[in-house]
Amino acid sequence: MSEPSLTQDELVRLFSVLSHDLKSPIFAVDGFSDLLLSDYKDKLDEEGQDFLRRIRAGAQAMKRVLDDMSHIVKTLSRPDIKHPTPLREIVEEVIQKYNFMIEEGGVIVDVPQDLPVVDVDPEKLKDALGALVSNALFFSDRQDGPRRIAIDSTNFNGGVRICVRDNGIGIDPQYAHQIFELGGMSKLDKQRGGGPGYGLYLAKQIIESHGGEITVDSKLGEGSTFCMTLPA
Repeated sequence: MSEPSLTQDELVRLFSVLSHDLKSPIFAVDGFSDLLLSDYKDKLDEEGQDFLRRIRAGAQAMKRVLDDMSHIVKTLSRPDIKHPTPLREIVEEVIQKYNFMIEEGGVIVDVPQDLPVVDVDPEKLKDALGALVSNALFFSDRQDGPRRIAIDSTNFNGGVRICVRDNGIGIDPQYAHQIFELGGMSKLDKQRGGGPGYGLYLAKQIIESHGGEITVDSKLGEGSTFCMTLPA
């Protein structure tokens, strides 16, 4: 006799309950460690304060992971709601979302004047494009010269190809197949603090649910080009 399996709705509810139950102790650790740092700072030496700061940073990182995973589960469990949407609207909202990182890093963002109307789920495509832009910003380090990101769109086999190019540090091609796996980017770049380990996985799932594909072309030291191809 086969084991009973959970439906998609049941899995979403299960994750929601687990996420809620985990957040309560995480908030407690974060809150009490903050109180210790503020109210008992004079009673702790520098090493003790450093330990508390690390505890608090760990708790906040756990909360971010839960928030990211909750967003992934809710997004991928929701059916696509497609309708014709100006790509420029999506691009502008994504740039606005990451405007602080763009300005702080002095990154030049190039976007063409003419962008097509695409038949997509706009909220999901915002997530997918946002993941590519966030990744480009995170890996846009350069020893000299301006940091630059370009977003463009071209016709491709009757459909639309949307590409995000950067002139950053690039990715070793032998690891390119890993970056769309869950947590793939964080595995490749632990020394930088992990990076956007879930975004590219989410982008791949979203584009494939639209019947398209996502690819990357990159070389170390020469930047990366991520492209999302949407069918006609």
